[in-house]
Amino acid sequence: MIVLKTEVKIFRNISGFNFVDKIDIKSAEEIENKVTETLFPLGYELRKTKEMNSLDKLKLYESYNATGDIFKNELISGIYTSSQKPNVFLNDSDHIVIQSMSDGLELEKIYDNADKLDDFIAEKVKFAYSEKFGFLTSNPNLCGNGMSASVLLHLPATSYFGNDSLIGSLKRLGYRVDRLNSERGSIDSILKLSPDRTIGITEKEYINKLNNITKEIVDMEEQNRKNLYLDHSIELEDIANRALGTLSCCRMISENEVIEKLSDLFMGIELSVFKPKINLNLADTISKFKNGRLQIQTGSLLDMKSRDVLRAKEVRKMMKEVF
Repeated sequence: MIVLKTEVKIFRNISGFNFVDKIDIKSAEEIENKVTETLFPLGYELRKTKEMNSLDKLKLYESYNATGDIFKNELISGIYTSSQKPNVFLNDSDHIVIQSMSDGLELEKIYDNADKLDDFIAEKVKFAYSEKFGFLTSNPNLCGNGMSASVLLHLPATSYFGNDSLIGSLKRLGYRVDRLNSERGSIDSILKLSPDRTIGITEKEYINKLNNITKEIVDMEEQNRKNLYLDHSIELEDIANRALGTLSCCRMISENEVIEKLSDLFMGIELSVFKPKINLNLADTISKFKNGRLQIQTGSLLDMKSRDVLRAKEVRKMMKEVF
């Protein structure tokens, strides 16, 4: 799988109130009441950040891709969740942030889910809007349609041949490209891609633009994988088997290294270097071994060495089940 995750966020502020970083507690409570009253009929429940313990906050960060703003504004922020519906962040970077996520390349589907909820809320709440600038958001780059979308891509073959020219070209075309970050560095083979501008472009155009460039990148990665398999088979087998050995035998392993080795392992699986006994999803597998998930699993905060030892133990266990 090349496209690991897709995400759409819609950013909205309620007319008549300052942006989140300028509002007082009374205004924040009014916003909360308006949003809660609107979402309650849809089965949404609010979890307030200030009522969460450290492990709850880790889960919010790991499971819902929460940004630092929701923790910075923890006295007035929270998250609304409802089964099979987009998540809604309260007083995060903006008063309302609608989030829809999916595995694979499903931008149209998740945008449609977020857009329907946005329309529903708009019937009950007046959003801050300007004829000149569109929806007004705390980040000027998001004004216009007030939306962001991103695609998480696994590009190990492109990374092997060098992805700097790809990243440079995408940036010149108006895209933001970020390498996946971990505790001790970034991962070259996993990139997060999103358009960098929302003013002057409709939501549909925005989604289509990202969809089309993603398909081009997928085609490029597939060609690079073919070249790697046909012309660099020894190098491919070496990379994949080194990953297999490290993950099967490690006694301590950092978050950064486990992601790098899982990337290499999955490239080996997808290019038939070896065949696992069970099917795996790379994004889900990575999430199992991230620092936050390990600490949530144990129910306690761990120091770096303890995390690395526990991670190695869990990785070895998984490798025995898979191979």
